[in-house]
Amino acid sequence: MSAYPKSHNPFADDDDEEDLKPQKGFNFDDDPEESSLSPAERRQRQLQQEVMRTAQSAVDSSHRSLGLIYESEKIGSETAEELIRQGEALKRTEKMIDNMEQDMRTSQRHINTIKSVWGGMINYFKGKPEPPKAAQKDQPVSYEANSRSE
Repeated sequence: MSAYPKSHNPFADDDDEEDLKPQKGFNFDDDPEESSLSPAERRQRQLQQEVMRTAQSAVDSSHRSLGLIYESEKIGSETAEELIRQGEALKRTEKMIDNMEQDMRTSQRHINTIKSVWGGMINYFKGKPEPPKAAQKDQPVSYEANSRSE
């Protein structure tokens, strides 16, 4: 998406550094208007040109910075939207897990009820085992008086 590779520093352009250096050997004699200027006026004009180049470089850098800021804002808002979507998905997942846990508890109660009913039916049809008759005759029957009647 970016116009610059990730390793590129948009604020440090090689061309900018070269533009800031005073240009030696600039010949004002080529322009008839320039040839009539005194050396101080030439120097002033040269400095003005350097200031204009520096200002233009700053404006260009500001435009690149604004572009990067807008791109960062767009990426940030897309990230926020994605995080909101994922948060909602997590909430739905948690709700589904809670429902599953409730369903499992209900199912376990039903299973326990069925086991209890079948266990009771099995015990009913099996009947109680009768104790061996030999064991009953060997033990004397003891009667205990009611504690009230004493």
